[in-house]
Amino acid sequence: MKFKDIFLAPNLITLSRLVIVTIIFFRFTPNDFEVLPLIVFIALVGLSDSLDGIVARRYNLVSKLGIILDPFTDRVVFILLLFWIRDIIPGYFLSGIIVREILILIGSLIVLFSKREIKVSNKGKLSTVLMFVVICLYVLNTDISILFINELAIAILILYFYVAFEYLYNLIYKHG
Repeated sequence: MKFKDIFLAPNLITLSRLVIVTIIFFRFTPNDFEVLPLIVFIALVGLSDSLDGIVARRYNLVSKLGIILDPFTDRVVFILLLFWIRDIIPGYFLSGIIVREILILIGSLIVLFSKREIKVSNKGKLSTVLMFVVICLYVLNTDISILFINELAIAILILYFYVAFEYLYNLIYKHG
């Protein structure tokens, strides 16, 4: 890794995202926002998850630092978001996501220390998008009553775990 890589646009986006979101999470509570601005903020957090990667690939600015920094920041921001809105989402949903994130962290550490490469699957991207949709629906549910939201959340959690286990399986058995 090179120190100058910290100044590459994708890495600056990643670091800026981490700093800005962390400041917002520690300075404000979800109750400081009206429902619609809160949903927009959560959606922007979710969308920003892929912005740095898009910039890195589009402008050929992929770096070793970014390969480590991006997924680390994605996990930290997502977990901070979950704890920030913990009073809005059910405990089982929060617990399920945390367990899944720990599994992905283990897989990420294996990738990091074994110098293996594994691509993010489209199912992984889809499950992340759906996870943010469900989170936004839970926020909206504080304003209106949404039928079957818990059943939808469970279905998305199942998909989320399936993708994590598939990732770990591919990492261990297809590369090991």
